[in-house]
Amino acid sequence: MKTIISIFIMALSISNTFANDIVIVEPSTDVLDQFLDEDISFQNLDSLSDVLNIDNQKYKKYKPKEFIRQSPTTPKKLYAVLKKESHLHSLESEKVISNPEKIYVNAREVYYGGKWSYIYNKDNKEKYKTLTKNLVFIEEVIKLRPTIPGNETYPMQSKYNIVDSNIPFEFHILYRNESTNYSSFNILTDDSLETAASNSLSLKGYFNSLLPIDIGFVFDFQTGKAEGESDSVTWKSFSIGPTIKYDFYKTGNFTFNTQFAVKKSLFFSATSSESEANFSSLSWQAGLESVYHTKYGNISLGFDRSFIRTSTKGELPGQSSFSNEKETMAQNAFTIGYQYTWML
Repeated sequence: MKTIISIFIMALSISNTFANDIVIVEPSTDVLDQFLDEDISFQNLDSLSDVLNIDNQKYKKYKPKEFIRQSPTTPKKLYAVLKKESHLHSLESEKVISNPEKIYVNAREVYYGGKWSYIYNKDNKEKYKTLTKNLVFIEEVIKLRPTIPGNETYPMQSKYNIVDSNIPFEFHILYRNESTNYSSFNILTDDSLETAASNSLSLKGYFNSLLPIDIGFVFDFQTGKAEGESDSVTWKSFSIGPTIKYDFYKTGNFTFNTQFAVKKSLFFSATSSESEANFSSLSWQAGLESVYHTKYGNISLGFDRSFIRTSTKGELPGQSSFSNEKETMAQNAFTIGYQYTWML
């Protein structure tokens, strides 16, 4: 009996010790563990592929990302400065040359950010290669420059258009040295008068219009003297009239023009030692002029010829009325002047 009780006690102690060594494991939620724990018949391989689906795994194989150019292209050809003493390697041979001075070339990198770059020849073909550090690409700088070609000439635009708010006004001041055959003065003296010498100060103004001809006005103040053997005649006159000007040739800083004017005397008196008289005159004047343009104004030289129609006004002192026959005389003049333009 004692033996049976001892065996029972030993069995209980052994079972308690084994129970303390057992660890309870919770069911795994991993797909692979669940697959291994399940009873599956491997007679049908399709059942294995249905259960072990890689797409349903919680963790997938990691693939590191890499930079891929979305639209890979060849580097563009750009305008660049090739530095002085750069080594150029010929693509057709093993020849290496260098440039003594910096030059402008068309070039492109072999690869984006690459160590080497190609240089194009005049036929737009790759001819040499050089280190990219020898090039300074200036394409963006060129874009800032004006796009108007510097080697082309354009026809001169018209002086004005319909939106011009200002009209240029040319002012001319001229000194005239004249020689005139004033036969009308013979009524003031018994001497035979030679060709008279006179000087004039002329003021001209022209409005530059849309027409090729400029229209203006002229004021002349003249003094002169005609010498005879024993007597002389001096005179003064003031004339006014319209004038036109046409610039027919331009080159560099020079302009050549032709002018025409009609002048009527407002005051014309002549005096000799014997008598004095008042005259009326109407003159037609045509001339050529060359103008040199400067930033301070224009200098002019010219020559003109006038035809003057004169008649005597009133009576000579101490004489009866005389014939008032009109006479025509010729006058030649050399001119020098200054011109300036204002905007009205």
